[in-house]
Amino acid sequence: MQPFSLLYYCKQQTASRLIYCCLLLIWLLINPQIISSTDAATWYVNNKTGSDKNNGISENTAVATISRAITLAGRSDTLELANTGIPYRETMLFRNLGGSPDRPFVVEGNGAVLSGLKTIDVSKWETVKEGLFVFPLDKTPYGNPFLVSRGKRIPQAKSLDLLQTGEHYWDRSGNKIYFLCDIGKRPAEYQLEATLRISGLTLTSSSYIVCRNLSAEFFSNDGFNIHGDCRGVRLENVIARHNGDDGISIHESGGLIVQNAHVHDNFFGIQDVNASRSVYNGVLAERNQIGVSLVGGYHSLVDCQIKDSIQKEVDIAGANPGHLIGAEYNPLCKTILFAQNVSLFGYGNQTGLSIRNGATAIIERSVISDSQTGLMVDSNSFCHMSQTAIIDCDTILKSNSPNSFFDFNYYTPGQINWQNTLFHTGQFADYVTASKDDSNSHTGPLKVRPDGIVELPPGSEGTKAKLKVGPSDPITSTFTVVNP
Repeated sequence: MQPFSLLYYCKQQTASRLIYCCLLLIWLLINPQIISSTDAATWYVNNKTGSDKNNGISENTAVATISRAITLAGRSDTLELANTGIPYRETMLFRNLGGSPDRPFVVEGNGAVLSGLKTIDVSKWETVKEGLFVFPLDKTPYGNPFLVSRGKRIPQAKSLDLLQTGEHYWDRSGNKIYFLCDIGKRPAEYQLEATLRISGLTLTSSSYIVCRNLSAEFFSNDGFNIHGDCRGVRLENVIARHNGDDGISIHESGGLIVQNAHVHDNFFGIQDVNASRSVYNGVLAERNQIGVSLVGGYHSLVDCQIKDSIQKEVDIAGANPGHLIGAEYNPLCKTILFAQNVSLFGYGNQTGLSIRNGATAIIERSVISDSQTGLMVDSNSFCHMSQTAIIDCDTILKSNSPNSFFDFNYYTPGQINWQNTLFHTGQFADYVTASKDDSNSHTGPLKVRPDGIVELPPGSEGTKAKLKVGPSDPITSTFTVVNP
């Protein structure tokens, strides 16, 4: 009810009701956000010229920190970050704050960077012995923290006994960092920083949020971390790099859409778990330990390129998350992946696509290339693969699954391990006869363009697989790669 309508209503009432209505009118005028709930505010943040003493309602009166802007913000508002060239060294935490399906909360990053780094106080380094120094911490942050020197990660030893020159060892139980300097140097000469903040964009039970044009780097845990009842979350044109655990991760039963992202040099590029639902379009993931890890939930990868991962490009596995009600009976927790027009370039790593522990994958019009094993399906899992090329892998296919479907595919010569029977290169026809699979598939030389698209060999035009395989459009990232 608008104030003037309320005033007209008050005139028609008794004296006692008139007093009540007048008090209500005064309260509404003092609290205009109640009168016009559809109005959303924009809060400006500038870590160079802003001040947290400002009101934040214009560029000229911007606040200095994201955390201050969030305390000022309300439902369906907008945060406008100035890209000053200086990283915002803080976590962007949303807790029970968001928008609605028709009016999402918007974070406009404008290319700004969130950083989890904190400078190490050189005066607190203690000498253990010649060249070896220790830094005491109040506590170790969650995740996989590490040291950074001039923007580059310092190699990390697995134990103090294995520490080599130029490496560090993070003693998590003792809350200490050990660093073995080069001969004749001390820690102060390295300009050391540490990943002492846990995650970048962090959502906890916050729904209908759009975040775009933002980078998250050097956090001990995740760049983009989504927990709890989070629905309708969308990331657009984001970068997640150099994080101790995941570049992007959604948990519980939340929903996430990612459109155009570059995730690189994390442990997991993407790791979505529990009964979460995620859709990735146009994502480039590279130089992670594992490109994409999916452990529970439904997930879609379309027009994505996953490459140069140290261990596996994509690994999916069924799960039984004990903290979710009825997880053992929930088929969503078994993990379902739909992959279409995807390229997985292994460059000699362990596996292109691994399907384990009761998981299901549907893969179409995609490319798996240059891994030791192209596709692995265990006996409890299921894979439906068609119109897909597996190229230059020692083992094209390793499947113990009794129910999978493979047909209308393209393979370069390599061995196949089907139901624990090994078919060597040149025995493809024997594999087809034994498995009853791939009867319409082809073997022979194939070429992959740098953009991840396969050039089908002459003569394939007449097959049912007359479709371009790999991303439907070349992956041409507009992002600037920093510290590759």
